[in-house]
Amino acid sequence: MYQSLRRHHLVFGLTILFLLFGSLLVVNNNYHFNNQKLLQQFGISLRPVIKHPYKAVCNNYKIGYGHCLAEVALNIDGHPLNGFPATSGGYGPDQFHTAYNLPCTPGGSVATVCQTPQNFGPQTIAIVDAGNFSSGVSGLNTSLNNYDQYFGIAQCNTSDGCLEVVNQTGSNNPANLPADAGWSDEIALDLETAHMVCQTCKILLVEANTATVADLAAANLTASSFNPVAISNSWGASSDYSSYDANFQYNNIADLAATGDSGTVSVGAAWPADIPQVVAVAGTTLNLNSNNTYNSESVWIDSGGGCSNYYSAPSWQTSLSDWSTNGCGQYRSFGDISADANPNTGEAINIDGTWYLIGGTSLATPIIAGIYGLSSGIASASSPPVQSLYLNDTATNFHNITTGNDCTSTGQLHCTATTGFNTPSGLGSPNGIGAFQTLPLNPINLNASDINQNLIDLTWSMQSTTGISGYYIYQNGVKIANVTTESYAATGLTLNAYYNYFVVAYNSQGELSSPSMTVTARATYPADINQNGHVGLLDLSLLSAKYGQSGSNLGRADINHDGVVNLLDLSILAQEYGDN
Repeated sequence: MYQSLRRHHLVFGLTILFLLFGSLLVVNNNYHFNNQKLLQQFGISLRPVIKHPYKAVCNNYKIGYGHCLAEVALNIDGHPLNGFPATSGGYGPDQFHTAYNLPCTPGGSVATVCQTPQNFGPQTIAIVDAGNFSSGVSGLNTSLNNYDQYFGIAQCNTSDGCLEVVNQTGSNNPANLPADAGWSDEIALDLETAHMVCQTCKILLVEANTATVADLAAANLTASSFNPVAISNSWGASSDYSSYDANFQYNNIADLAATGDSGTVSVGAAWPADIPQVVAVAGTTLNLNSNNTYNSESVWIDSGGGCSNYYSAPSWQTSLSDWSTNGCGQYRSFGDISADANPNTGEAINIDGTWYLIGGTSLATPIIAGIYGLSSGIASASSPPVQSLYLNDTATNFHNITTGNDCTSTGQLHCTATTGFNTPSGLGSPNGIGAFQTLPLNPINLNASDINQNLIDLTWSMQSTTGISGYYIYQNGVKIANVTTESYAATGLTLNAYYNYFVVAYNSQGELSSPSMTVTARATYPADINQNGHVGLLDLSLLSAKYGQSGSNLGRADINHDGVVNLLDLSILAQEYGDN
């Protein structure tokens, strides 16, 4: 099932030699032995990482096909390493949530395990892979349940509403299993990772009929029709297939793609990750302290990425202050963001009852997709979600990756990490969910009602309240209030004065939507039914037309708002008759 070793992996002889001497090779790119001693003085030690060779689970790249990007760690015999997570050293929910400061449900605090929700969703994470799981949907349910039970997280399967499996047309019929069964391992990695990160999100698996680019692109288009928060593509092609670009470009869905496991791509193609509107996810080596807190991170030597030879750099990249020194000039740089991908610091994954240690940018991509789920969704409809990562580029939102490289030859450009943005790691790895918060949608349908000399009631609506923390109310261009509901009562008015109102939504990061439409209202007498600034015969005529009626369509004729137009309203009008 597994293919030949990649050229970057360790020679078996070295691995055997280390094991014969009983040595464990501790991987740490930023700390030397004296740093480790210093940490130990404070009661914190580095978590040791045993270095294993590893290899790709899918076949080599073929023209017109996508290549899954999972890498499995091997034992000294060259077979997939297996054993419980504690034996293999694989990371799980505790490691990833602690290191990346993540909640396990939208709106929650940083935590490893969340309670099973009454209903999964509404946040949905879509996964696009090729073919059906090797042991079918029932086997996939078993693998997920084994994973969830071991780590004590909410069970996720097709029977509890957490998991839905469809083919590339959106029906529940299984896809045709491709010849390369490595995709089955990819499916398990993607689903278990996405669920581990966002434990209350719904997971949608869309199975392409085959691993052809055409079928995978069709599956991604189908995934978008389910309105997920994010779509995770842990696969790539070695050439650009721009005729399918539109299947991956959305302003209200974060479409993610892995940059690859072949080091910096000298030919500039790792499609669809190099599409500017796609969130390109690169890979790191994640080193932890013994208490699972973040220690250091470096570019994984096999992480893909690079400079596109086909796509121009988007404005959110060229506007970076360090783009001229760390970017790709006029061309798109990918990736945009990074997460753990080295199989030696990879995730323990359950496949049909057996545990494996798996990494690759296939691991990094569903990690980031899960974090998009935790951020409560993509609210902005005016720009692709990848742009928000750059707008939210702060020292608190990202771990800056400043060491390591994914160079495939000496003297190669754009493959070594530097301070700030850099091509092999992008903006860095996530530190919480702050970088994933997007601009809220604009308030709509703003309306002014119940207008009198003392009060103007404002109401509005939202296409989605996801990610919205509150609203600012502006009166004649001046901010006068901050509310958390879709209504506000303006008071302190001057009789017969005109007032202009608009509303702006904001999120937890303080980012503002565009203003709503502006409404104009005049503070006037309650009995001025036609709002012409004078209580006269026309108002009496309007009241008479509604006299004796009740219900919800009385409008301003119901002057005292008791649900009926009657003598009480006529009495109020009579008192104000002739006022102006």
